[in-house]
Amino acid sequence: MHPTPSLVDRSHPELGTRVLDPQQRDLAESVRAFLGSKPKKSGPVGFYVHGPAGRGKTWLMTTLVDEAPMPESAKRRVHFHEFFRQLQRQLGAHASTRSAINETVNTLLDGAGLLFFDELHVHDPGSAALLNTLLAEGVRRRVPMLITSNYEPEALLPNPMYHHVVVPGIQTVREHLLVRTLDGGVDYRQQNSGADHGFASGTWVDVTPDGDHDTALAELGFAAPADDEATEVLEGHRALRARCAREAEICFDFADLLEARTTTRDFLDLADRFETWVITGVPALSGFSRAARQRWVTLIDVLVDRDRALIVCSSVSRDALIDIDDPPTDLFRAQSRLALLWGTSAGVGA
Repeated sequence: MHPTPSLVDRSHPELGTRVLDPQQRDLAESVRAFLGSKPKKSGPVGFYVHGPAGRGKTWLMTTLVDEAPMPESAKRRVHFHEFFRQLQRQLGAHASTRSAINETVNTLLDGAGLLFFDELHVHDPGSAALLNTLLAEGVRRRVPMLITSNYEPEALLPNPMYHHVVVPGIQTVREHLLVRTLDGGVDYRQQNSGADHGFASGTWVDVTPDGDHDTALAELGFAAPADDEATEVLEGHRALRARCAREAEICFDFADLLEARTTTRDFLDLADRFETWVITGVPALSGFSRAARQRWVTLIDVLVDRDRALIVCSSVSRDALIDIDDPPTDLFRAQSRLALLWGTSAGVGA
């Protein structure tokens, strides 16, 4: 049975179960005032909030969006990866990339009274082109926007070969949004691990050297997959081997999921179907291929956004996972999020 997790003070009367630190409080007051004001024909159209992982950007903006005084049908919430899945779908139906981008943006903004874009990060020119169009069209329509990111605007698409592509978007942010930094030096995820539902209800299991990963699962109360439960999920060239796929639960061996040519779309489609994910055989990062390291970051992004429970059986602790000098892009965010999981040691062999 899990111990009672350490929680931030529950006494705050307005923003759920947490008392805000001074930076969060100032930002919340500004955003609330903005969302509660009448639409204007000029002036800022929203906020771009950036800062390190774990500072409460997503939680705070989600809470403020929830309480915004407008119908739920007018609120548009989109995560970076879901946004680009929508673009991929449009690419299959349009003759040109430009028309696909325009249709993706129009679908998102038509009828919108508020756009919340969470976890914005741009590392390739295609993403930059889509972002530029979204920002420009949002400003033209005067759609209130709340954007969160781990990157200040000028740090988007840092590759010097391609940075010029995102410059129009950066200029739009600086000219039309209020840029705020949320950086108080505290990663709240490190202080508040474990929950009773969603991603944070999962567990990181350190499997001892003489232990067995299936024994570790059994000790958690999860029925280890039988050999005859192995199955393929997804179809065609996207097919993946899963150790089991049971109604709302899916279990993979690390290599079958992350050393395969899986894509963000694969993770999103499977996260739509399965509420609990189990991954066994996870090594330290030096045991990942370079591509698998980046897929790991993307997978954690998707499971957090979809709030899917994650059980990881690993030969190393979370603190020992990073044993390389050249970590993948955005690993800092994944590592912060993994701190939300319960932690235990298990699986000692007989």
